[in-house]
Amino acid sequence: MNDQYRISDQTPPRQTVGHFTIMSVVLWTGLVLGIACNTGFQAVGLPLLAIPFGALGLACAVALIVRAVKNRSRR
Repeated sequence: MNDQYRISDQTPPRQTVGHFTIMSVVLWTGLVLGIACNTGFQAVGLPLLAIPFGALGLACAVALIVRAVKNRSRR
């Protein structure tokens, strides 16, 4: 039987997006966009525009690998 005089908050806790999730999305997006733009500019014949996007893709890939190795023991 329910206690009609009991005051309690029945709302579920608010879910927040953590720093780890946000950074994962940013790094994966940077990796995919960097590789896609690098490939596209190389195919068109603009290697000077492709180099920064290749560097972006490489940096995101390295950051994802470092995070995976670093957090392997935590998870």
